[in-house]
Amino acid sequence: MFTTILNNIAPEQLILLIFLLLSTGIFAGVIAGLFGVGGGVVIVPALYYIFTLAEIDESTRMHLAVGTSLANIIPTSIISAYSHAKRKAVDFKLLQLIGPSIVIGVILGAVIASNITGSMLMLTYAVLLFLVALQFFFWQDKWKIADTFPTNNLKNLFGTSIGFLSTIIGIGGGSLSIPLLKLYSFPIHKAIGTAAAIGTLIAIPGTVGFIISGIYNEISLPLSIGYVNFLGLLMISPMTVISAPLGVRFAHHLSQRTLNKIFSIFIFCMSARLFLEWLS
Repeated sequence: MFTTILNNIAPEQLILLIFLLLSTGIFAGVIAGLFGVGGGVVIVPALYYIFTLAEIDESTRMHLAVGTSLANIIPTSIISAYSHAKRKAVDFKLLQLIGPSIVIGVILGAVIASNITGSMLMLTYAVLLFLVALQFFFWQDKWKIADTFPTNNLKNLFGTSIGFLSTIIGIGGGSLSIPLLKLYSFPIHKAIGTAAAIGTLIAIPGTVGFIISGIYNEISLPLSIGYVNFLGLLMISPMTVISAPLGVRFAHHLSQRTLNKIFSIFIFCMSARLFLEWLS
């Protein structure tokens, strides 16, 4: 795989590719700590591009990017959640409340994702990414539903939906859980910290699910187990782990409003790029 990538890149572009990969890891780590997301919204498109250069089969390419992204989120979300927990910004009671339903949603998401085509997975990713961009761009802090998070069956619906949708597109769930928590009157920093911890609940079973489903589908690729590629992890994960605490520090000192706008524009651009890829 690595030889194929090298053969497909002009020597003068190799340094640029390495720089872009390192930058992707750093940026993914910063936004993981800053927004409570797992960094998958950055990593999946980057990995898809890498696997395209490696001439991975198109039917497998997107699955491999999503599975590898989920594996990358494991250390990133753990470090991000730990950093937020030290600042008492993680609601562990909520995690106990919706944790089981999140895991159920993750399992369902892994099963569904492994049984749809790479093209359909890409379209799903582009559409959901577009919706995420919209909610980040138009979000108003005055929007509220209630003062406390529900403890009835609604909590299970929320947890299952977050786990399912996050696994389908290889993200840590912060893009979905943070707005939900804010609607139920969570302070922004506690919403971000709790979302980082939710990312761990999604990433671990999600990664296992993509490994198992890839093995079940008889996927055999160099440096990979199932739909998780370890070369992709080695390229990106160390930088995300190092930079995640930096994002946490920013999150507790910077205004979220402007950052939300910038982040939403960035996500929209990635959504548009993947949609164009799907059209082609």
